Amino acid sequence: MRFNKRGGLGFPEAIVAAMIVTLSLSAYLGLVALNAANEYEGSEMHIDHRMFDGLTLEDGKIVGDIEPSLTSEAERHGYRGVSFRCEVPGGLGFETVSFMIGDMDGNITSKRFIIDLLSKDGRVIPAIAEVAVCV
Repeated sequence: MRFNKRGGLGFPEAIVAAMIVTLSLSAYLGLVALNAANEYEGSEMHIDHRMFDGLTLEDGKIVGDIEPSLTSEAERHGYRGVSFRCEVPGGLGFETVSFMIGDMDGNITSKRFIIDLLSKDGRVIPAIAEVAVCV
């Protein structure tokens, strides 16, 4: 690179200046996005999905005692209430399980997910579980 008579580099200097502006704006937008993600994280519900591994299918019913686990999760995270519902879609004749722990008056956040239920005959049947928490 050669300097001109005034000591400027011309085009390479302009490219370097543009790259500095681009990098600083990228860093700024990254920090804004990180801040927004951290603010959203507080409203996220924290339920350990491994507790639902104990649910099974027996004689057309979804069985398993997860109520103590949900109660301990609610106490650990400070939820005022927890609602749980699990059903096997498709009209296969399985009963829907639902129960509620605590009070569900207030801000409610819910999440649906698919879990695998083992039946007595060794089949794995997908079910839809919904957990709602009141904070």
